[in-house]
Amino acid sequence: MKLVTLVLLLSALFSLTLMEVVNNFDKSKCAEFFIRSPNKKTIITPTVFKGYQYKMICQRWKNKHQFATLFDTERRIPVYSAYRFFGQMETVNLSLSENIRTEEWKNEPQLENMKNPSDMREISGAEMDGFFFQAVNRDYKESSNYTNIAYTRGHVFPNQYGVNQDQADSTFTFTNVAPQTQHSNGRWADQVETPMRKEIMVACKPDYENPTYIVTGVVPGTKWISIRRTERNKPKTIDKGINIPNYYWTAFCCVKTDDVRFSKAYLALQNDLNNKTFELSEMSVNILNSHLTRLYKQDFSVFGGLCLT
Repeated sequence: MKLVTLVLLLSALFSLTLMEVVNNFDKSKCAEFFIRSPNKKTIITPTVFKGYQYKMICQRWKNKHQFATLFDTERRIPVYSAYRFFGQMETVNLSLSENIRTEEWKNEPQLENMKNPSDMREISGAEMDGFFFQAVNRDYKESSNYTNIAYTRGHVFPNQYGVNQDQADSTFTFTNVAPQTQHSNGRWADQVETPMRKEIMVACKPDYENPTYIVTGVVPGTKWISIRRTERNKPKTIDKGINIPNYYWTAFCCVKTDDVRFSKAYLALQNDLNNKTFELSEMSVNILNSHLTRLYKQDFSVFGGLCLT
């Protein structure tokens, strides 16, 4: 009996170690992706919404936790992803200056059933009908059938910020993307992701000892992409399948000295009735917190009381 009990206990501990969907971020294996208080003892996470549909995910790929995501299973889009930027990409190929876009789109099995393996993985077409709480590749490919607009898979944690190819590949998961028009996706990459990366390199000079902490998220809109699933051998259309966000936002913070932090934030209105809409605002993190509190209709803070200016 004692032996059986010990085996069950070890099995439980092992499964917890591998767990992808977690109960909290600050005590999880992905706490490293969040900024710490000045005493470096307290993990400061962005606001975590309460509700059955919000799931905290330690995004795991190639047996390593790559970044963290708060995911909305009702809207099938992330609230935000948190990650660190170290600057120069790791590579054994000195001629390789940027990550390669593999376009291998993956899903998170544990969102459907906690008994599933913890690593994200690419699923087959036949498996897609079993994924109800997240988007699948078919949903985006067929988006124009329902909206007359072919929505792209807009990264929250961008591929180009990956420290190595494995981390870059891990960003291609449906728990890290939300619908963007092609116009908005291109503008966000050109006007936010690329220039912000350059600014961080100059102002923060990130490295492994002093990474820059970044949180990127979306604000839900009122429009949806319909999706289809097969339930009990019958095709079913879910009208409120994937929410189309009204806003994308991002904020970064780095520690320049023990007492000085540098931070900035961006907020973009997009995906409006006119699919060409893209209105970008640059601001302090404190102002972004105010905007997000208004837009989410509840108090919201990206870095707690840190990095406000």
